[in-house]
Amino acid sequence: MSNLLAITLGNTSVAMATVADDGALGDVRGEPLARLEVLFAEFVPAPVEREAPIIVASVNPPALARLRAVAPADGPASPLAARDDFPIPIATDVAEPEKVGVDRLLAALAAYRRTGGACVIVDCGTAVTVDAVDSGGVFLGGAIFPGRDMMARALADGTAQLPHVEGGAAPESVIGKSTEEAILAGLVHGTAGALDSLVAGAMMEVGLHAHVLVTGGDARVPESPAPPGQSLPPPWRSPVLRRKSEIVPDLVLEGLVIAYREWQER
Repeated sequence: MSNLLAITLGNTSVAMATVADDGALGDVRGEPLARLEVLFAEFVPAPVEREAPIIVASVNPPALARLRAVAPADGPASPLAARDDFPIPIATDVAEPEKVGVDRLLAALAAYRRTGGACVIVDCGTAVTVDAVDSGGVFLGGAIFPGRDMMARALADGTAQLPHVEGGAAPESVIGKSTEEAILAGLVHGTAGALDSLVAGAMMEVGLHAHVLVTGGDARVPESPAPPGQSLPPPWRSPVLRRKSEIVPDLVLEGLVIAYREWQER
């Protein structure tokens, strides 16, 4: 059994991971938030086995309450929430540090520890964030805009005839030949264009040699098959970002483990 269970609670999804003694993530699984209790039961199937500490990064207070309802109320496995129960060891230069989402801070912490220098973090989930960390490891803030599914639902809910397009292969052209293709072109290429602009702006402030890391559930979007004689983008290039970047799917979980282990070692 793992000596630690790490959990992230987002607006629409939950991710859980076992953590080895050296801090490495083991079994990592992500599910829709509706399956929170089922996923938790699968990771810790019997009360007698619930001895390993549980650490949580939550931007969703109702979901955290649901987790606390199924996890032990006290003892070593009582869920400990980042920022509430243990600090996130990253300096900030923002107006209201306490209002910055813990997911953003933890991703920034993990990104800086990975790169050792200035970095820009793109987190693609329900909302998309583009955050910057300077060469001294200070979180500077960032930009937030709607994720692909939120934009798709807004189009469907706010118009009389546009359908809700949940996903699909990224169209090669920005000129869709059907309504569905046109929506996908807007979602995929529009998001890519917005991200390119935001990342470029962030790099102008923290340094043009800053590392770019991409994380989150939508970090990889479905791709079209490679054309004959051509290969798909290399693994360091995210389909949602045109510039060179490193895809790290579990950056928030990594930061959560770093924060907890350093708090424990003090």
